Amino acid sequence: MRKICVITGYRSDYTKLKSVLRSIKSHSDLQLQVVAFGAHLLGDFGNSVNDIVDDGFEISYKCNTTIAGDSPLVMSKSVGFAIVELTAALEQLTPDVVLIVGDRYEILAAAVAASIGNIPVAHIQGGEISGTIDETIRHAITKLSHIHFPSTELSKQRILKMGECPSYVFNVGCPAVDYISDLDNCCTKSQLSTLKGLGRTKLNKGERYFLLIQHPVTTEFEEAGDQMALTLEALQSVGIPTLLIYPNPDAGSAAMVRSIRRHSQKYKKQNIIKGSFKNLPFKTYLNLLRYSEGLVGNSSSGIREACMYNVPAINIGSRQNGRERTANIVDVPHDLEQIKGQLSMSLQKRDKGYISNDCIYGDGTAGRKIADILSTISLDSIEQKSLQI
Repeated sequence: MRKICVITGYRSDYTKLKSVLRSIKSHSDLQLQVVAFGAHLLGDFGNSVNDIVDDGFEISYKCNTTIAGDSPLVMSKSVGFAIVELTAALEQLTPDVVLIVGDRYEILAAAVAASIGNIPVAHIQGGEISGTIDETIRHAITKLSHIHFPSTELSKQRILKMGECPSYVFNVGCPAVDYISDLDNCCTKSQLSTLKGLGRTKLNKGERYFLLIQHPVTTEFEEAGDQMALTLEALQSVGIPTLLIYPNPDAGSAAMVRSIRRHSQKYKKQNIIKGSFKNLPFKTYLNLLRYSEGLVGNSSSGIREACMYNVPAINIGSRQNGRERTANIVDVPHDLEQIKGQLSMSLQKRDKGYISNDCIYGDGTAGRKIADILSTISLDSIEQKSLQI
């Protein structure tokens, strides 16, 4: 039985792995191992490791790897520390394949630890363009990986142009779409307050709301606090209640959190933010997204999940530069008046029953496809990786 070690470092990559974990766990020829590290184990970011356990997955190994601090070089130190700790995990678990997803700096550590340790690496969501340091990290992970599971045909073609072996590149779609396609995860808008994590939300029943998720851009980390303050002021001006999910633990996040607190102190009871969350279960989050008037900020969820629910996405700034776009996305700079204008347009779209049917991220079967491929693919011929030209 082939041992597949899935390494996850943060809530955002775990949400993309849920259907894959489920498919591996139920596969007769695969044994699932789960390594949780990084922000999963931090109370300041919601202890999202608990979500993994609550979903029925046994955690094989935990690594505390995040170093306190708020600068790009602290992120570099965390990568180095994570390589050491993840190597210890791999020594104990002896997996046949390591499976990772995305472009976060923590995941780069997993790719380095496994590939240098002669363990084949399977990477989900390679080949995408997003700008900033994220794109550089993603392409580095691609070159450290051996089996590739891109989410779109264009991403597959980019991986092939990087010289990866065509026999090991599979366009399977985005695993997050699998979970969204499961109708059991849907509730009515009036039932939102009953979902896990939303008990203290100050929304009135049936009230309209925006969803705000804005992360630091590491190449602009010194501006992150001001960028968050600008977005909050735009939302305050438009006057629609807003639910906020805290930013990733990247360089600049502390300044963003200070801006959130200052905004709350400034507006007190008039504050447009009616709920803020360090972490939410994916089911809860998807239902919040589904009934929102729009997703505001710079999260990749606006690129992927939002189109599945026909939700407008107001994408602010440069963090998602180069991503494949669907019709629900509008890009705006960090400009108060332009953000306000697009917030108002988003409300109008929802009033008119906006529909976008151009999702490009698969048919909801990515998890099963990935598990099936991992159970049968030859690993012998990929131990010595070479450039394909």
